[in-house]
Amino acid sequence: MGPLLNKAVERLSSIPFEDLGTDSRESSHVLLREYFRRTNQFLNEMGVSIDRYPIFSFAKVIGESVNEEVYKACPKADLIQNPYMKTICYCYLEISELADRGVSIATKYVDLYEPIIRFLEKGGSFTIRQGELLVGSSAYPLTYWRDLDIPVQDISDIALERVDKKDIG
Repeated sequence: MGPLLNKAVERLSSIPFEDLGTDSRESSHVLLREYFRRTNQFLNEMGVSIDRYPIFSFAKVIGESVNEEVYKACPKADLIQNPYMKTICYCYLEISELADRGVSIATKYVDLYEPIIRFLEKGGSFTIRQGELLVGSSAYPLTYWRDLDIPVQDISDIALERVDKKDIG
């Protein structure tokens, strides 16, 4: 395993998937918006149309394959009950492996999943039901997420802490 895949496995292994909460903080929404923005930017550059959900195989979109062992690199990911969050984790492993192999588009977009992985690391959880991505008591309709013009979101620790403090205070 290369250094990026090792780091991805390390990060995913540290997430307590079995204990993720159903509440959401304002930073959760900042991270999700940034994930949508990055995903839109990538898909627009690739000229690819995907189905309704912002969850897809990075390797398939760029026409590359990864060794099946990549999906087994993080045994904890196999235990995730939520199929959408499990897929996100596998996609993160894919892009990490492809970037380790020097695939240029993977290297360029290696941080594509950073906002959603940070969301999970911060205890966030989501599901998709009836065409909506559900986070806490909020719902993101997935019928038009590809058409949104989302500005860059600051996902630094300082910015996320500031947003959460405003939410509490």
